[in-house]
Amino acid sequence: MANDLINQVTNPALPVAPRGTSLSTYLDDLNNILRLFFNGLTNTVNLLSGDYGGRFISTPNGKFFSTVDQNAGSTGTAYAIQFENTYLGEAMSVASNTRITPTYSGVYNFEVSAQLTSSSDASKTVDVWVKRSGTDVTNTAKQHVLSGSGSIDAINYNFTIDVQAGQYIEIMWATSDTNVSLNHQAASSPRPVVPSAIVSAFLISALPETLP
Repeated sequence: MANDLINQVTNPALPVAPRGTSLSTYLDDLNNILRLFFNGLTNTVNLLSGDYGGRFISTPNGKFFSTVDQNAGSTGTAYAIQFENTYLGEAMSVASNTRITPTYSGVYNFEVSAQLTSSSDASKTVDVWVKRSGTDVTNTAKQHVLSGSGSIDAINYNFTIDVQAGQYIEIMWATSDTNVSLNHQAASSPRPVVPSAIVSAFLISALPETLP
C-alpha cells in the first residue's frame, strides 16, 4: 500500500453515562472524544477534497505482460493472449496466464499492446477482440494488416467494459496466416526487453444500474 494513504475513520468509543461521576466530568470526557473524532474526520475530508486528493485513494488496477513468443497453430482459430508476468496487481490478478480477473465489480478500462512479427512477404490479417468469462463480447473486434518478411508492427487496443466479481476478461487473437506471431525481443542496449504483449487495466466507475 502507498505510504501516503490517509488513516481510516473509526467509530468513537463514547463513554457510558455516569452513575457515580459528576455530569460535568462526563460531558468533558464526551466532548473531548467527539472533538478528536471530528478533527480526524475533518482532516480526512479536507485531504480528499483538497488539491491532488486522489493520491490518497487506492483503486483496483493491474499491469500484466508476456516475455514469450506466441504463435498461432492454425489460421481462423481463436487464441487467448498470454500475460504470464505481473508488474502491478491491486485487487486484480491473472488466472491460467490469460484470464484477467478483477476482485470487485465495476466498469474497467483496458489498454492492450501486442507486437506482431511477420515471417513472410504475403499480406496477412490479425484480428483482436474481447471475451468475458468465455463469451465473445459483441462489437469489440479490431483488425490489423501487415506484410513483408521480418516486418514488425504493433496492435494498440483500448476498451471499456463492465465486469462483475467472479468474471474474467481474455484478449483473443486470430490470424489469416500462421507466418505472423506475437514476438518479444530480448534486451539490447540501450533499450530493455520488448514484451510480446502488455495489458493495463484499472477501475473507472461502479457498475451502472442497468447493464448493457
